[in-house]
Amino acid sequence: MQEEQYSPHRWVIQAMLMLLQVGMGLNFMSPTPLFPVIMDEFEISRSAVSLLVSATIIVITVALLPGGLLIAKMGSRRSMTVAGVLMSAHLLTPLTDSFILLVIIRLVFGMGVAITIPATSAILMEWFKPSELPLLNGITEAGRSLGVAVGVFVAVPVTNLIGWEMTLLSFGVLPLIGAFAWMMGGRSNVSSTTLEPPFSIRDNIPFMLNRNTLLLAAGMAGAFAVFIGFSSWLPAYYNEVRGIPLERASLVVALLPLMAAVLNPVSGLIQSRLGKRKPMLTMAGLTLPVFALGSFLVPSQIIATVCVMCLGAIFSIFIVAALTIPMELPGVKSSSVGLVTAAVLTMGNFAGVVSPIFVGSLTDSLGSYTVPFCIIALVPLTLVIAGLFLPETGKRATNGIPKPATS
Repeated sequence: MQEEQYSPHRWVIQAMLMLLQVGMGLNFMSPTPLFPVIMDEFEISRSAVSLLVSATIIVITVALLPGGLLIAKMGSRRSMTVAGVLMSAHLLTPLTDSFILLVIIRLVFGMGVAITIPATSAILMEWFKPSELPLLNGITEAGRSLGVAVGVFVAVPVTNLIGWEMTLLSFGVLPLIGAFAWMMGGRSNVSSTTLEPPFSIRDNIPFMLNRNTLLLAAGMAGAFAVFIGFSSWLPAYYNEVRGIPLERASLVVALLPLMAAVLNPVSGLIQSRLGKRKPMLTMAGLTLPVFALGSFLVPSQIIATVCVMCLGAIFSIFIVAALTIPMELPGVKSSSVGLVTAAVLTMGNFAGVVSPIFVGSLTDSLGSYTVPFCIIALVPLTLVIAGLFLPETGKRATNGIPKPATS
């Protein structure tokens, strides 16, 4: 049974998952370097244009738990196909004639993301060995980060050639291709799922609301606040305050997800061999504020750029640990890990909703980015709390936590 569960077909499954992850990332932050262009197009404020990120994360936050239920009830093949179609919503961008319609397109995209994220965790746990999960989480996050980096890198240059509407349309093509690929070749691992008892929402509520989930959720919120808030507004800050051309400012900020994309697999490999998760969370919580502050307070743009790159590197360490921990918690199965992951990410995404709106609104009010950036930069200290009080779930845990059965 174990040989059938961990068949070579799992690498085909991973390849199809990667297509959807890159497509998700490509569309997720691509509007942010275009904020000044969209503000001029629709004559809106900073706080209003922030909705293109915040509204997306709002619907992700609200829909994550239903998305976890969907994958448990419908199965991976149908759920991931639906998710890919929803994530291709940017194909409709040229049809918009108002900012409200553009926000609605982003909401539809967010619904697809809300299904994809918990479904990905469930599928990885179904198909891969426990010892492979940190590496696979790293590779999966690398796909998302690579998509984000490419989207932020090329959004302005492509817009200069074909306009911002056609740019967003072109980004919507990849998730649609991923949806068709998954519809043709994706499936659940029957040999894995048949080993588990029937899914029950009541039985899984304690996993979603227990102390460990809440601690990890608080840490996730701190990291996401910095990642989303700074990715959204650093391009505009460098352009408006430091006089850097928007295209070059976007390239600088794109280094954040690019570093995460490059280092996520490395982080996954290291953490797979290290066998510990808590030190990763604590280290990330202590260093993210330092590099976040350096990205805008340091006068030298070269050093500020290095700080942006370090933010991406530290985020890659954090996210691999944070997504692996739910898979290692005692009693969590592949049918329920999507719900646990969704519960953890709900708090992170809520912080991602508030962060860009907070920065945009307070900057409009104060006429300066400094105060909101300083506040957001300190929020990742919640990761230190999570790192201190969470139990160690890695294979080298010494706290007596029973490890889940590996079949």
